[in-house]
Amino acid sequence: MNRSAIILLAFLLQLSGQAQQYDWWVQKHDWDGLTHWSDYLKFSPGYMGPNALPVPRLERGAIDSTSALEISARTHWSRGDDTQDLLLRYQHAFIPGRIAVAAEWMAIEHYVTDTLIRDERFSRERDGKGISAGDLNVSTMFRLIPEEGKRWGVVFRVNLRTASGDNLKAARHTDAPGYHFDLSTGRWLALSASMRLRLHATAGFLAYQTNRNDYYQNDCLLYGAGLLLEHHRFNVGSELAGYSGYLHLKDDPLLWRSHFGFRGTVVEHRLMLQHGLNDWMWTTLAYTAHIVMGKAKS
Repeated sequence: MNRSAIILLAFLLQLSGQAQQYDWWVQKHDWDGLTHWSDYLKFSPGYMGPNALPVPRLERGAIDSTSALEISARTHWSRGDDTQDLLLRYQHAFIPGRIAVAAEWMAIEHYVTDTLIRDERFSRERDGKGISAGDLNVSTMFRLIPEEGKRWGVVFRVNLRTASGDNLKAARHTDAPGYHFDLSTGRWLALSASMRLRLHATAGFLAYQTNRNDYYQNDCLLYGAGLLLEHHRFNVGSELAGYSGYLHLKDDPLLWRSHFGFRGTVVEHRLMLQHGLNDWMWTTLAYTAHIVMGKAKS
């Protein structure tokens, strides 16, 4: 047997092995033999993992004057999908209180799904468990209106999500870019000499690719509002945040988030609880170390 024939035989055996590997998926979903498997997936927060199309964190109408690194260990649990992940975020203050850039990366996640959720999502991962790397988000924040006296501060944010997340076959990430931009506003109210309360709200636009032939992109209204109580040693916050798509395919996620933070000299320790109220099925518990890296020069 010559070399070309050996290579062809090896290739055919490899294809045969791959086909047998997904026989269960073909039978489960009555595959038509023509449609690509990825066309069965639904690019929606309700039909993918918790880090595929998450609700963005809210800005509060002000930009921090310090640069900081955040390291978050999170666990998400739900009916049929339990996920643990590590989230890294660095924000650099270019001009104190005026311009900042942030990079956020869901570095790694471990997940276990049951067969019902696996099949609902058309996942091709038979055992329903594995490890994935997530998307990288890059944001730029600009202060439009400074907060002075009774005037509310206003911040404009632009965010780009890169197509860096993997494991599309298990419906963990979309392997497609997305973006959002928004305006946030907020104002501090003095409660005492050592305590103050911040009211804040956000509205904007979010879009992501859908992997569909009829609607190439889902356009969403991004929104949120919350309260932040701050003492010189601790802070407590609570907020509602979500976005609303127009496809009506579990694309209206709404979340409630609450956190408690305790300040050290350099590190602020935070505990966060998050619960999905609509089209996002997880409850999340997270610990974050917020490490101040330095203050930008004026």
